[in-house]
Amino acid sequence: MYPTRRQIVQLCLGGLVALHWPRFGQAGATRACRLSPVQTAGPFYLEDALLRQDITDGKPGIALKLQFDVLQLDGCQPLGDAALEVWHCDAQGAYSGVGANENSRFLRGVQITDAAGRAEFRSILPGYYPGRTNHIHLKVHLSERDIHTGQLYFPEALIRPAMTRSPYLHSGEEWTPLAQDYVYRRQQGEQTVAELFEDGDGFIARLTLVVDTHANA
Repeated sequence: MYPTRRQIVQLCLGGLVALHWPRFGQAGATRACRLSPVQTAGPFYLEDALLRQDITDGKPGIALKLQFDVLQLDGCQPLGDAALEVWHCDAQGAYSGVGANENSRFLRGVQITDAAGRAEFRSILPGYYPGRTNHIHLKVHLSERDIHTGQLYFPEALIRPAMTRSPYLHSGEEWTPLAQDYVYRRQQGEQTVAELFEDGDGFIARLTLVVDTHANA
């Protein structure tokens, strides 16, 4: 039912995909060009993400635009024609593709970076679950290789109020702050906290990824 990662890559290499993204400012321009830390993919990665920009699938939550700049470590130049894949939980902390949601693929998708190394997704602010704060998983694929696996985090002061009301509030379950997130603490999560801006009733999250094009992640 869903295309494999290899099929997505072959489509891109074959020139059958022509996508256009809104332009946005250089994300993280003030940050040093250093290699983004590798972080765990976690247990819910699937190899059949859809090639699409809008990954919401009608899930309730605060609107979120995800804007990425992907740069090569060598020379810090933009990396075009790379497959950037993201996936995350819904407002209540559930992932698609597993358990009761086995046949769904909400909040998962792939975009191809443009010549400026940019890609954008439309989603919702993810929720949380025991041991994990709000985060988004990501992978960068080049040809048929995984060259980077990481995660994106949020400035907690800006998103914390939303966790106290529907649809994010969990009955009987406390929100997990960054300081209590075991992946954030152990895998240099402070280096992948997005810049977050209000956008109407939602947010724009921007993150610069610096990847090693020779790596296998």
